[in-house]
Amino acid sequence: MLPLSLRRLSQLSSTVLSNSYLASVATKSVNTNALKGICVPFLNCYACPGALFSCPVGALQHFSATHVFPFYIIAFIGLVGITVGRMACGWICPFGFLQDILYKIDSPKVKIPQLLTYLKYVILVLFVVLLPYLTGVCWFSQFCPAGTLTAGLPWAAWNPTDPLTDRPILPSGPGVLFFLSLVILCAFLVWFVVSKRPFCRVVCPLGAMFSLFNGVSVVRVEAYRCDGCDTCRSTCPMDLNVYLDQNSKECIKCLHCTRCEYVRMITPFTSPERIVAGEK
Repeated sequence: MLPLSLRRLSQLSSTVLSNSYLASVATKSVNTNALKGICVPFLNCYACPGALFSCPVGALQHFSATHVFPFYIIAFIGLVGITVGRMACGWICPFGFLQDILYKIDSPKVKIPQLLTYLKYVILVLFVVLLPYLTGVCWFSQFCPAGTLTAGLPWAAWNPTDPLTDRPILPSGPGVLFFLSLVILCAFLVWFVVSKRPFCRVVCPLGAMFSLFNGVSVVRVEAYRCDGCDTCRSTCPMDLNVYLDQNSKECIKCLHCTRCEYVRMITPFTSPERIVAGEK
């Protein structure tokens, strides 16, 4: 077995630490401590029994549904975006980590049409902002496959207790919405095997928000020459040609492309030397 790379170690650590509220196993209740008021720059469903923090997409829906201007979320997204762009997607997002792992399964591979990558912006506006504002319902969270995996399945398996009533949250068991979201999750899991990060590229509203900052973020990836080796495209989890797609909105700054000697990471705090962070 090959040793974990720095990025894989970062992804694994984030996955474990962000869902490490072990008391939920004993109490059968969702964590509601003060840390839940803090967002992390990746999908981390509030309803997950073991989640320590909140998801910015869920928080944005909540503010929209309650007709409260999301000052905190906008500031948080802006700060992360202007600093690293979508780098959090590549280094610490547990759902991105799952997609990376499943894509390694030997199978026929299918490329995602470029046109589909614009769908995430429609989902952001429609299901995260507009519909919650009009209906008071957090629509994206109803069917989010990351939420189904980390919150829906645990709830269905051992039915956490409502801390206010001390009664099971699902007295009659899972409903129709759960089974529909389970079908969506299964479809995505299959898609993860055959395509590079389809959820990140096509659906994720958080990735859509961070992507708007990629071209102006402090941390950038630069390809200053291309000799046609195709190293960047073959190693990129987002299927990008870095030389042709400079500062692409899809780039998650995983730094796999820096295996090529003509690609480097640029920040104002370090000399623009080539930094290699790809896996062996």
